[in-house]
Amino acid sequence: MNVNHLKIIGRKGGLARAKLYGNFGTTEGRRLGGLRSIQTHIKNKMGFKVLKQITTPGHSVRLAELIGIFMGDGHVGFYQASVVTNSETDFQHALFVKTIIEDLFKVKVSLSNRRDKKACEIVVSSKSVCHFFVGQGIPQGNKITMGLHIPNWIKKKIIYRKAFVRGLFDTDGCVYLDTHRIGRKVYKNLGMAFANQSPPLLDFFKETLELFGLHPTQKTDFRVFLRRREDIRRYFEIIGSSNEKHIKKIHQYFYDYEKGGVA
Repeated sequence: MNVNHLKIIGRKGGLARAKLYGNFGTTEGRRLGGLRSIQTHIKNKMGFKVLKQITTPGHSVRLAELIGIFMGDGHVGFYQASVVTNSETDFQHALFVKTIIEDLFKVKVSLSNRRDKKACEIVVSSKSVCHFFVGQGIPQGNKITMGLHIPNWIKKKIIYRKAFVRGLFDTDGCVYLDTHRIGRKVYKNLGMAFANQSPPLLDFFKETLELFGLHPTQKTDFRVFLRRREDIRRYFEIIGSSNEKHIKKIHQYFYDYEKGGVA
């Protein structure tokens, strides 16, 4: 076979390929070639994964709360983002988190409930969602060692601050009763504690409560407390909660207090 014949065959092959895939030297040609390649991979079941399309949410109260939840008790990997919580006390809140993610990103979210381990896990399998969270200051991997960065858009608006703090406390906070006896009388003092290993989150939480005229204290490295009864009442009036266990405990305490059942 002579050289001229090879050139003719090569030219015919090139023209046929260009007709099928487009001119690879142009943007349109590269786009068409990429689409054809994806179709071939799918047809032949070659394990080629297409990046899932998501809705990119704008700044909102719900997004600020979700970022607070993930910074408090979430994990962001390369392909999955997840939140693990207590299946006995926080299952309703887990359903709430699942719904927010689905509504904001328009993706499917799984919820596995392991009652034998007292844990439930909310998982979204999307590289795009993971990239989004990274862009909002949540690193992939260990949040504490790699460092968290609260987005400026949350810092600048008080309505977003409130939602973010609500998300933080609903995952990493607790409401408790200090019970002690003096003589024959039992005293029950209401308290709130936010526990986290991240100094920036603890500082932001404390600073935000102070902006509302509350009186948080921090006597340990990784906990911020509210101990005044009226401060705790105002916290739930101003910031609120999306976690049913906190709401029930607060309502019960103040119901008993007003009935004279709590000293």
